[in-house]
Amino acid sequence: MKTFLFTLFALSVILQHLPGYAQQTTADKIAGTWRGTSLCQVKQSACHDENVVYHISKKSANLYTIQASKIVNGAEEDMDTFDSVVYDETKQTLKFTMKDNQGRNAVWLFKIDGMQIQGTLTINENTLFRIVELKKS
Repeated sequence: MKTFLFTLFALSVILQHLPGYAQQTTADKIAGTWRGTSLCQVKQSACHDENVVYHISKKSANLYTIQASKIVNGAEEDMDTFDSVVYDETKQTLKFTMKDNQGRNAVWLFKIDGMQIQGTLTINENTLFRIVELKKS
């Protein structure tokens, strides 16, 4: 019986250290480095398709910071930092509202699905400007 209990304990310890097995907190699932694309949806604009890296960190209970970079010549180039990005646990979303360079209302909305994020940038409440697809690295 002692051997069985020891084996069971040892197996549970090993399984907890396997990637994806242990339960993570929401902050653990969101915080980290995310890589992917940010694709323009308004083709007749100054917007460019980009390979991007988002560094997401937890700020407080339901607030996060996103430091966004684009990849230029193989290196990260800082684009912007979004402070006070609101996490909605029920919807599994991150949302940030701002004014863009032209003074338009701009809403970033990111839907978290495990190790992937699907995001959008909408301007003036009804113009889909960007689609962002990210994977946690």
